[in-house]
Amino acid sequence: MKHLQEWAASCVDPQITRLNVVELTGDRAYDYLFYGDDLPRRNDGRLRAGMLERYAHIEQGGWWCAGIDLLSGQEDVWGCFKPEQPRHNPDNGKVIKYEHPPKVATGLFALRVTLPIWQRIADRYNQPIPPEAIDASRPDRGFWQWLRERPEIPICLTEGAKKAGALLTAGYAAIALPGVNNGYRTPRDEFGQRSGRSHLIPALAVLAAVNREIYITFDQDSKPNTIKAVNAAIRHLGYLLTQRGCRVKVIAWSPTLAKGVDDLIAAAGVEAFHQAYDNASTLDLWKARTLSQLTYSPDLEIDSRYLPPLAIPETARLVGIKSPKGTGKTQFLEAVVQQAIARGQWVLVIGHRVRLVEALCQRFGLQYISAVRHDRDRQQQGYGLCIDSLHPGSQAAFEARDWSDGVVIIDEVEQVLWHGLNSGTCRNQRVSILKSLKTLMQNTLGNGGQVYATDADLSDTSLDYLLALAGSEQKPYIVQNHWQPSPEQAWQVHHYPDKAPQRLVSDLEQHIAAGGRPFVCLSAQKIRSEWGTRNLESYLQQRFPEAKILRIDSESLADPTHVAHGCITRLNALLGDYDIVLASPSIETGVSIDLQGHFTSVWAIAQGVQSEKLGAAGDRSPTGQCAALSLGG
Repeated sequence: MKHLQEWAASCVDPQITRLNVVELTGDRAYDYLFYGDDLPRRNDGRLRAGMLERYAHIEQGGWWCAGIDLLSGQEDVWGCFKPEQPRHNPDNGKVIKYEHPPKVATGLFALRVTLPIWQRIADRYNQPIPPEAIDASRPDRGFWQWLRERPEIPICLTEGAKKAGALLTAGYAAIALPGVNNGYRTPRDEFGQRSGRSHLIPALAVLAAVNREIYITFDQDSKPNTIKAVNAAIRHLGYLLTQRGCRVKVIAWSPTLAKGVDDLIAAAGVEAFHQAYDNASTLDLWKARTLSQLTYSPDLEIDSRYLPPLAIPETARLVGIKSPKGTGKTQFLEAVVQQAIARGQWVLVIGHRVRLVEALCQRFGLQYISAVRHDRDRQQQGYGLCIDSLHPGSQAAFEARDWSDGVVIIDEVEQVLWHGLNSGTCRNQRVSILKSLKTLMQNTLGNGGQVYATDADLSDTSLDYLLALAGSEQKPYIVQNHWQPSPEQAWQVHHYPDKAPQRLVSDLEQHIAAGGRPFVCLSAQKIRSEWGTRNLESYLQQRFPEAKILRIDSESLADPTHVAHGCITRLNALLGDYDIVLASPSIETGVSIDLQGHFTSVWAIAQGVQSEKLGAAGDRSPTGQCAALSLGG
């Protein structure tokens, strides 16, 4: 039988298939599908001609799958039919692979299992099967009642009956929805407007016990729109499950391995799923990761230590470049700027920190706004500024309507946009700033200009926001660099779990005494901060009076008499003269340190919760090792 072969190809135990799937020929499928009370019928009870015509294809045969009704414990009348000759959706032309009973609320698939499969699931979670739990009078022999009474057993929630069968075969308790959005209902009025709160479907609610782990195991798609739709469904469903007291986790694997979980098991073996299951993320962690997810399909994929020259099409308007830290994004942008200037186009560089934008401008051969704010002619050639100044009342007197058909560079775009939307320094002018950014995007993307948005963590969020500002539905041109360091190139990282940094500082001293040249990232500068730049400088100077120590923080950068004054734009020329460098967050993401072969280690003492971007994230020369301590974070 074809359905046995099909289900076997999805790694479903043949006995599970026989218990839940039946082959239908001729008009038998009508008996399974058309039981709803609201179906259009004639006075004699026969289905209306239009309905019969729409479903005439089911008479060519197919298979029907139904499991157990978890509310009654009896055989479920709801299920799905897979026709041999599927019909097409008249709205979009897509093939409708599965037919569900029309005019009837969807349910879920709780498949019958054999006693050996039941025992396999029980053994996985060390749960006994008492003799009284096995009831031969029940269609499932009591399996689902046994599972309902044991919230200690996690449940995998997937999409599609075959996938549930594959997971049950692998020894996991599993149920399946007919679609990612079918685990909940959202009440709507007669006009289709939402009229109440969403709630879990009853069959799923009976399994959603307090403290039960629910593993959402949906397909791993590669299409951006599908990914967004599935992610929205996971967020909504996950929220409703957590409201019931469940502990929700999300299972993921590389879509290059397989799309569905049954395909994963078939292609890579059940061990691949075991690994994905063990690596499942909590719902909160998964949500955090999706915020930085890039689902747009790359137009250009490379695997290169440094970005090579890239031929970006002139027709590309929004160019997104996702490439790891230290892979030469800034160097690539230098070429972009020079080409634009050669074409006679203006270039606008937008950042979120003055020192960072100044450093970029120096590399690009542009002026920072403070140097040209009184010279409108020089401004028209382009300049750099912080997003804080992107409004008419700033020192730039920025008028977005004056800028079109040029090139906008937003390096570290994730942080720049976050800064504009959330930073306290933008609070008083936020509305004006966002209006200017909107006009700038409209003028640039809509009038032949280009916007370059680059970031090691480039996400849909930033690209979608820029497109929304421009009112554009165009697809961004995406360059993605997949380079990762080899084991020989990777840094050796040491983490100090201590509550105070004495042990780290002791090891730092030993490293310096042995001839090491460390770069030390610190989260504070003030004298009252025990482990800030000033105190550690004083301590290390006493311990190593011959060592040349450079302190880079807001105080030293602003002091005209200090050697660090204005050094952000000349770090590569300066750092090599010093044995020890102590840096506050004044040096942060966006600064490129290209000095090679000088530093032997990087250290960090972070108080509270600190971004992983603390310190010289742009260093292109791996120093061999990194040590970090976070205080209270």
